[in-house]
Amino acid sequence: MAASMVGRGWAYMRSRRVGLLLALVVLAMDDVSKEIILHLAYASLLPMWMVEGQLGFMLGWNRGMSFSLLDGFAYAPHVLAAVAVVAVGWFIHWMVDGHARSWHQTGLGLIVGGALGNLVDRIQHGAVVDFIVVNPWGFFPYTFNIADAAITVGVALLLLDSYLRRA
Repeated sequence: MAASMVGRGWAYMRSRRVGLLLALVVLAMDDVSKEIILHLAYASLLPMWMVEGQLGFMLGWNRGMSFSLLDGFAYAPHVLAAVAVVAVGWFIHWMVDGHARSWHQTGLGLIVGGALGNLVDRIQHGAVVDFIVVNPWGFFPYTFNIADAAITVGVALLLLDSYLRRA
């Protein structure tokens, strides 16, 4: 019985291997980049601009979610962490696909890796470490991180996959 359960568990994870591997890569890249930024910030080397005020790196702490929504809500880190855990579980379950290398599994892998990266921050720091500034001519005054970028690209790939499957 135990061997049967292990076999089913292994088959469950194997059918999601591309997405799960991608999630681990995103999680590692996100974690390393945030450690570097925190080191630079504590060494007083930030902000670091390539184009003054428009392109560069600046440390920001986001206790809310995208675009700092819920930032003032006292329980936001706890609520958002719980939502992230549930979402990651659902996305991993949804990750299986008949085509292991599809945009579907790739998109979900990016979303899972990004969600886990930001979840680690919430647990470790009580807030998400944001640091990338891309603010051409003042139109986008927000900071973000690799996890946020992965989530955004992942959602775009899911939309593309949905479109291609219907076409």
